Amino acid sequence: MMFLKSWKSNPYRKPLILQGARQVGKTYTLLEFGRIHYENVAYFNFETHPKLAETFAENIQPDYLIPILSHLANQSIIKEKTLIIFDEYNYANEP
Repeated sequence: MMFLKSWKSNPYRKPLILQGARQVGKTYTLLEFGRIHYENVAYFNFETHPKLAETFAENIQPDYLIPILSHLANQSIIKEKTLIIFDEYNYANEP
């Protein structure tokens, strides 16, 4: 978790991609980190919400995505206060 704390405190941070073997606790670790260090967590799973890939294919600008994601999560996504987690994204489908 020290790495995640360091990432969160970096004012120049980029989106974090966490890769590793299946079923080793990546999602659990991120959800727990979000629960402790953020006011709320918005979790999106590309396997259970196939329309997410279509939404991202349309436009990846935050001003476009955030309202859609807020609606899907039934919660407000607030900059610096909400950790957004995208799970089970399939890189093989990228152009």
